[in-house]
Amino acid sequence: MFNNYIASEGDLKTIEEALSYASDSKMKFVFSDFSRIAKTLTVSYDSKHIYIWRLNPPKLISKILHNLTISDSWQRGWWATIISEKIEKYLPRNKADRVISGGLLTPFIALQKAKNVPDNPYTTKESYFATIVHEFGHVYWNSYKLWWPSDKKENLNLLRFATNLYTSNNIQNLIKNFSFRLPPPAYLGEVFAFCTEYWASEHFWEKHKKNIDLFTKNRLKTLAILEKKKNLNKEDSVIEPNRFPHDFASILGKIILTKYPQNWPKILTKPYLIF
Repeated sequence: MFNNYIASEGDLKTIEEALSYASDSKMKFVFSDFSRIAKTLTVSYDSKHIYIWRLNPPKLISKILHNLTISDSWQRGWWATIISEKIEKYLPRNKADRVISGGLLTPFIALQKAKNVPDNPYTTKESYFATIVHEFGHVYWNSYKLWWPSDKKENLNLLRFATNLYTSNNIQNLIKNFSFRLPPPAYLGEVFAFCTEYWASEHFWEKHKKNIDLFTKNRLKTLAILEKKKNLNKEDSVIEPNRFPHDFASILGKIILTKYPQNWPKILTKPYLIF
């Protein structure tokens, strides 16, 4: 459908505008440590070029010729990574570790409409802005590496302490004042990204927020009907977070945003589950 599409000036300016929202001073509430996203590169593409933007300040910094076939699936969404290794091969070797990538405004909206999803909230320019900010939510949460043991000092401390427990005759005194954390589950990254998008929508794109609310209310009715029919001894729930991360995020995210409106970003980026 968009294999031969060439980006318009409006397409390119829209991404720059989306980046201005991600770096807006209001977003400091969410991205309090802005350095975690500041060097993120934003990548998009048409049938002839790969485009690269910097975030701070928002600016198109590179336009690279390619000979790839750009599929509709690459234009339909956005990701907190490079969607394909084929695209990655064209990027500068010294590119930032943190990258988001996705389709241009015109094909994105047309392809979302073509999905024929009832009340699909992702068919407007506002939703396109929100989608890109959503991906920065992923980048920010991922930068903490909360879901896997990434702190070498802490890991070595755990190894030493466990060794002592296996070899010491005085383990009760050793264990008495020792505390440790388990990594939070990776699916909380989707919850954080949802909260980022929803919070930004409350402050920038009221129409998109209303569209999310309408879509989600109807979606939850459907999920409740399906869940009642489930045998959870044999089947996954309809909100199992690894299989259905977006449904899970829209549920838990709304609860967290409502219960902790003043500090949800800090709550969701804590290295918690402390014992």
